[in-house]
Amino acid sequence: MTLLNPWVLFGLIPLYFIYKKHITSEPTRQHYLLYTALFFMIVAASRPALTQSSSEEKFNIQDYIIALDASYSMQADDLEPSRYIMAKKAIKKLFKLHPQDRFSIFAFTSNALLISPPTTDTMIGMQALDALNPEYILTKSTSLEHLFETVAKVSTKQKKLIVFSDGGDEHNIATLTSLLKKNNIIPYFVATGTQRGAALKKDGKYLKDAHAALVISRINPMLKDLANASSGKYYRFTSLDVIDTLSDDISSNADNKELTLKVTSYKELFTIPLAIALFLYFIAVTKIHQLYIFIPLLLLPYKSEAALLDFHYLCKANESFKEHKYHLSAVNFSKLEPSVKSYYNTGVAYYKAKEYKNALRYFTQIRTKDQKLKQALYYNIANCAVHLKKYDAAKDYYIKALALGEDADALYNLRLLQKMQLKTTKNLFTKNSTPKQEQQKENSKKEQKQKNAQSKNRGGSSNSNHKSIQSTNGGSGNKKKQKTAIIVKQKNKANKYKMAYKAYEIINKGYADEKKPW
Repeated sequence: MTLLNPWVLFGLIPLYFIYKKHITSEPTRQHYLLYTALFFMIVAASRPALTQSSSEEKFNIQDYIIALDASYSMQADDLEPSRYIMAKKAIKKLFKLHPQDRFSIFAFTSNALLISPPTTDTMIGMQALDALNPEYILTKSTSLEHLFETVAKVSTKQKKLIVFSDGGDEHNIATLTSLLKKNNIIPYFVATGTQRGAALKKDGKYLKDAHAALVISRINPMLKDLANASSGKYYRFTSLDVIDTLSDDISSNADNKELTLKVTSYKELFTIPLAIALFLYFIAVTKIHQLYIFIPLLLLPYKSEAALLDFHYLCKANESFKEHKYHLSAVNFSKLEPSVKSYYNTGVAYYKAKEYKNALRYFTQIRTKDQKLKQALYYNIANCAVHLKKYDAAKDYYIKALALGEDADALYNLRLLQKMQLKTTKNLFTKNSTPKQEQQKENSKKEQKQKNAQSKNRGGSSNSNHKSIQSTNGGSGNKKKQKTAIIVKQKNKANKYKMAYKAYEIINKGYADEKKPW
């Protein structure tokens, strides 16, 4: 037997001292029953469980490296409240858009330091960002060259590097480009700042250089040239919306990598000590002749799998769905205890709300061995991909759905995608055709329109194919998929991520030797 929340048992320590205090003052039968009931309640809260099965499952993930410029110029306020704070918000948003991918985080100035190792647990990355305090960083310069040399040591073959920086004062594009290409680094530069720049302050006073002129920090225009020279991407950070564009770009250039993880399922037994605790409590607070009132309640069958407020959120979600308030329905479904069923319903509601990215985010997080449910997931993911105009990905997932069994809707939509691709190919040839060929095609189009008009009179429609992709939505309408509810639990990380003093020494290395601190 395993305790899923063993730390709860520390509640037995104060319980022991309270019991010891009362035992000296002639405890009654009621005292014994109440303390025993409280003991079983604490045991129930620790969630005893039996291990049912353990298996290995493969997940498709992407590896990304994030580099955050932590130099003093990032404290400029041309992006309110500051460039540094806005960069942190952007990184956290990127984590939420890619919950299934793996990220590592570097902080860099004139030197670079790994502050979060590669992990799919985005909570660790967020804690690492919050733990990095720029007040302890003394260096004011930015060295992209040192950053690229540090990233080059990462073991992955192709390194997708996302850099949040104002660019510093480097101008040697040839050296930096050679370093990127040599180590197979694909850069995505997010220019964090504005062209007009901002004057830097320290202790409320404006900083001045050796000639008594204000120190103005601006975006280094070299970043854009470096991105073009190294086959990378360049983005102007004007708002958090730029992260959506960045997310689409890195997703379109994704090369799937399989990660094998060990998944363990448990059968929870907390209902047994909880039932004992309730029974003892009723005996303690009632008289013997009144117990018959509660006996029927104890005999009623019940199933305690949901959290305390799950029933409330479930009712609100179903009610909103019936009223066609799909976004509100998705929000309420997302508040349920994490499970295959809640994630699936959330994805369906987001799909109905036409928020296809959010729907895709929930569908891709579901892991199951149920063949019918997996087929429904592939089908729904393909539909989302169609609406996001990622037709190659949609085609792959329709094929995966058909590989798991017959599916008339998936087959029909797949044929439509193939026709769309053929039509695109024919249009390419049309651009190079002769005037005579154009005339022939015009005549054939007129004939086709006449035939279509005749078919409409018979009840047919030439546009019905396109509508079918929209109508076969993620789990509602004519297509109902059977779902299996499997509770998926994740342990909360209680430990706070703290940045060691030595880490700041590594970042601040070379501070005394800087010639151009700004």
